[in-house]
Amino acid sequence: MPLAAVRSKRNNTRPATDDRVVREVGLQKLLQTRICDLTLKVEDVLFDCLAQVTSELRAKGISFIPAYYLGDDDFWTADRATSVNVPWYLANALLWQLVNDHLFEYSRDEVLMYLRHETGHAINYAFELWKRKDWAQTFGDFRRPYRDVFPANSWSRDYVRYLHRAGMYHYAQKHPDEDFAETFAVWLDPSSRWRRRYKDWQVALVKLEYIDRIVDVEGVCKGAPPNQRLGTRLRNHQGNRRRLLRHRPRGRSGSRRISQRLARDISPTARPRTPPARCPVRSAFHPATPAYADGQDEPLDRKIRSQGHRSFSTPTAGFEHL
Repeated sequence: MPLAAVRSKRNNTRPATDDRVVREVGLQKLLQTRICDLTLKVEDVLFDCLAQVTSELRAKGISFIPAYYLGDDDFWTADRATSVNVPWYLANALLWQLVNDHLFEYSRDEVLMYLRHETGHAINYAFELWKRKDWAQTFGDFRRPYRDVFPANSWSRDYVRYLHRAGMYHYAQKHPDEDFAETFAVWLDPSSRWRRRYKDWQVALVKLEYIDRIVDVEGVCKGAPPNQRLGTRLRNHQGNRRRLLRHRPRGRSGSRRISQRLARDISPTARPRTPPARCPVRSAFHPATPAYADGQDEPLDRKIRSQGHRSFSTPTAGFEHL
């Protein structure tokens, strides 16, 4: 029998590779990798999300794209700068799924919401809208002290509710800067139908119409902005020598390491685990629904990171941006 035929026969009798074993081996190698050794680039769902937000900006006549980058554990925008921090662990589908399974949950819609909100901050800073007198008359004094704990009026119809369903309850009431970012996110979201949804919210509608007027009619966000300062960028993952298995999200009290979650998930005596908590960072989900005005608000005592949106996220097609 020809040698080639023998080889062919042996190949045919070799057991098929178990895809599940291959995936498990790949996961174990990933978990044992130091975070600083990960090769991270924006791809998969995150790439699509950034491309969508960029498309939404251009559809509104805004050609300037903020400098999105993979950095700290949360979404944030550098104070009066144009860099938007995107959590490094959302870079690709594998890391994203690992986080969703064992730490906290991000959906695609939520990430879009956070990106629109942070983009609002970056556009505000880039074109220095906060310096305008009519901006202060509409949203309030930008230089007002920024506090992590703030009183919120659950019944107020003066503010839009965008990150509300992401666990950022009444976030627009926190500071005039957050009020603008939330309003901008609703205005930018093509599915928000804000004219209809907020038609009975007189003050919130005025804010939305203000953004629509200065961008669409006055064209204040066309061309290159006067401020293109990138500001502080935190790429903590690049110096993090811990293995991915040992990662604990910074700034989240009581959060478990991935290894602790995995140990619990695979234990034969483990009780059914509740789904990972939604990440109470800046996100963006379903368009704001003023239905929450009917008194069905969630408690306000969710922990929110002290850095907030004022202090702190690698971009794609305009993405040095990533």
